[in-house]
Amino acid sequence: MKNLFKFFIALVTASFLSLPTIAKPIELHYWHGHTGKLEAIINEIADRWNASQDESVLIPTSKGSYEDILAAFIAAYRAGEHPHMVQVYDAGAAIMVAQVKNGVVYPFEDMAAEYGVDFNKDDYIPGIRNFYADSDGKMIGIPFNSSTCLMYANMDILEAAGVEVPKTYEEFEQIAPKILEAGYTPLLQSHSPWIWTENFFSRHNLLMTDGNNGYDDVPTTTLFADTPEFITHWTKVKEWKDKGWYDYKGRAWGDNQAPFIAGEAAFWLGSAASFSGMKGVVPNFTVNHIPYWDSITGGKEYPTFIGGAANWILSGKSDEEYAALMKLAEFMTSPEQQLFYHNMSGYAAVTYSATDLANEIGFYEASPYHKAVGEQLSLTGSTIPGGYRAGNWPQIREVLYENYPKMLNGEISIEEGMKRMDEGASKLLAQFAKTL
Repeated sequence: MKNLFKFFIALVTASFLSLPTIAKPIELHYWHGHTGKLEAIINEIADRWNASQDESVLIPTSKGSYEDILAAFIAAYRAGEHPHMVQVYDAGAAIMVAQVKNGVVYPFEDMAAEYGVDFNKDDYIPGIRNFYADSDGKMIGIPFNSSTCLMYANMDILEAAGVEVPKTYEEFEQIAPKILEAGYTPLLQSHSPWIWTENFFSRHNLLMTDGNNGYDDVPTTTLFADTPEFITHWTKVKEWKDKGWYDYKGRAWGDNQAPFIAGEAAFWLGSAASFSGMKGVVPNFTVNHIPYWDSITGGKEYPTFIGGAANWILSGKSDEEYAALMKLAEFMTSPEQQLFYHNMSGYAAVTYSATDLANEIGFYEASPYHKAVGEQLSLTGSTIPGGYRAGNWPQIREVLYENYPKMLNGEISIEEGMKRMDEGASKLLAQFAKTL
């Protein structure tokens, strides 16, 4: 009887051992800097990917903010606990491109070729593609949530004041008194380093640093004090604030967005990505190109730099993981998923294929306000690079944040503020150059 029992156990064990092994899906970890509604949209993309196949599972993790995720990724990489892919924002592009040489970042274009990704570099909108490319044009990051700064207009306020949306700052100066007389703040603006610094230079086709914005040589200085047009712009902004045409509520993004949402201001300069949080909240608004100074451009409308971020592939993973990651990259950059993200978030579609699909199905006819971001980024005629390669730019933005309020409240002159910003930026650029 005992022998029979042993035989039965051996038979059952052998049966289990002979069953085919079901491989666990490969875990792909993706760190990003979104919260709230934008985080929910990324989670939806992950759910779509995970339901579409069983080879891998995408695990997105929010690290709080763009600044938070940059610090978290650096610490995790040093500890050998980094994700497969990390979202790093525009200000960190020079840092991430530089990390290719150090073996930290795996260039997307190289990986696409290595793993047979269906990839057409020319399909990417140049202003988006080149921002995350190296000086030779090789795509290092994968464009994903590309935004730019736009002007939101409360049409009810404009109707009450009897004015229309301005295309230029000269036109804004003509209508601002009427808006103020109607009892509203004419203009609010968020993120002065991004909107009224980086994008002032791009919108007016002006170089922001030496070294051709860092694309030809490692930059050593910013050109704030050496650019009369930039000084003129901020002199005007100070005048607007003194007249009540412009108000600055603080450096936090929502400090200046909230009064616009509350119906207290006619115009707000913010990000294209803010569209998703405003839709259905502000009853009657439009999304427009950001104004420019006609007196500077001679009537020519130049594109802005992108904002937002790209996805960067990190080294140190297996061939199997990278092969799965490249299939995920194909999925996330497909026209269908781009259009979903474009619709839900307000971020730009990053390829012509996606915008072609949008036009084919009549998307922009149903939602014309989505067009502004792609239109503005696709403007032609610039003679400057479609981005900047300046290291330590997150810290340089802090130097700008420190000086702009002092300029606006009259603590220092516009000229002195520009000089201080150049001096602070030069020190930080020199520090970064030592790491190359």
